[in-house]
Amino acid sequence: MDGESSELIRVAAVRGAAPGPAWSFALAPGAALWIPDGTDSGRTWLDWLTGIEPPPHGQVFWKGVEWRDRDPAAAAAERGRIGCTFADGGLLANLDMDENVWLPARIHRRAAAAEAIEEWARFFGVWPLPAERAPAVRERDRRKIAWTRAFAGRPEMLVLERPLRGAPAEDAALLRAAVVRVRAAGCAVVWLDEDLDAETRAALAPLAVAAPERD
Repeated sequence: MDGESSELIRVAAVRGAAPGPAWSFALAPGAALWIPDGTDSGRTWLDWLTGIEPPPHGQVFWKGVEWRDRDPAAAAAERGRIGCTFADGGLLANLDMDENVWLPARIHRRAAAAEAIEEWARFFGVWPLPAERAPAVRERDRRKIAWTRAFAGRPEMLVLERPLRGAPAEDAALLRAAVVRVRAAGCAVVWLDEDLDAETRAALAPLAVAAPERD
């Protein structure tokens, strides 16, 4: 781990562009954190946490190093250790579904990628991965394919942005079980959503809840 910090990620006095309170929190390997966040909050947490874009105010430290202090190649390599699901799906329209899952593995030259991809695709019930574009694949399967992509990279941290929106109960149970499994292996989990149902809270326990700082 870079630096001398045992924290995987630390957020220090982060605020969006609009006036509002600052947010500060830290997350250790294997821990879970819920950030209560609505779609209209104006806070692009997924981009900030993964170093894609810096927050307008404050700092985000990954493994003890602020994202902006890494050179582009090093930052890209570290982002390869973070799995993400996006509220809008995040699948590239110009790639088949199987290519979408394989793309991060190829970019980051992951060892044993084929085994990990098959393992998680089977877990989520989408194996074999369809060699078809998104319009030919039903929404339910597209969602689980996006989950497969996030989990198959053996991530050190997962950032899940409203991952259960529209998911049937059976699929939601699968995702919760997957989160429990990777946390046991040391993966930290950040859950971004406005609300959490009781079953998800139980699956994420012990669960820390981020809150804005008080003036």
